[in-house]
Amino acid sequence: MITCTSPTCDHPTDPEAYVCGVCLGRLDGDLADVADLAEELDTTIARQARTGMPVGSRSAEVGLPYNDGAAEVGRDLRSVLSTWVRELWETHGPRRVVITADKSRTTELDPLDLDDTLAEIAAWLRRHPSWIEYHHAGGELFDEITDAVERVRRAVDLAPARIYCGPCPDCEADLYARPDRETVRCRECETRHEVETLRGALLDAARGHLGTAAEIARALPRLLGRDLSANTLRTWARNGKLTRRAPDAQGRPRYLVGEVIDVALATPVRSRVTRAEPSCA
Repeated sequence: MITCTSPTCDHPTDPEAYVCGVCLGRLDGDLADVADLAEELDTTIARQARTGMPVGSRSAEVGLPYNDGAAEVGRDLRSVLSTWVRELWETHGPRRVVITADKSRTTELDPLDLDDTLAEIAAWLRRHPSWIEYHHAGGELFDEITDAVERVRRAVDLAPARIYCGPCPDCEADLYARPDRETVRCRECETRHEVETLRGALLDAARGHLGTAAEIARALPRLLGRDLSANTLRTWARNGKLTRRAPDAQGRPRYLVGEVIDVALATPVRSRVTRAEPSCA
């Protein structure tokens, strides 16, 4: 079995692909956020908004008229995105035949016409998912870009990454919602949809699939709205709550997603118990 080349993922991919569909989906969601993040970052840099924990070596200094920490992560994001745009263009971009001074024939890469803004660079990457999927360093690209975007989120003190809600029922565009939002607006057709309804549809569609404990633990928590670890699934299996199904190509047991959903929904979420501080009385 061919697996995703991201070091943090072991999902299967197409035989000639380097990045799995799960990682491509998360990458697309992060890139979709870049335009809004760029605006928030500009505000943060100008110190017109309060940020969370300081980012960078100078952002905690008092009296600075400029948020150097936020500017640094912004520069890093631009550098990462631009580097991978150049790499993808040099690998997959169109070439034309040219005649050199000595009358020999060679190929020359067409120039890349792209506005140098974070929003446009991110949008360009979103338009070329297959170039990423079939690039030999696609896993590295995924890790670097998602890490850079997450550092910008921390710098501007925004909510966590948007959750995938499935395709828009009206136009099939992918929908991503903030974790605390009840509705999501499609950026393509402007239609609003109930997040819980979309999430329920995704859960129903996933019920018939098989996955390893690690695969299911990565995919389900955001849809279920609760933590779910691979160790928890294995414990449920040992206790007879889950049935081990046919193993994958590497011999790892798989489980029916629908069965995992039913057990998870029927199992109360444990509240964390902390030891009380000793009384000073």
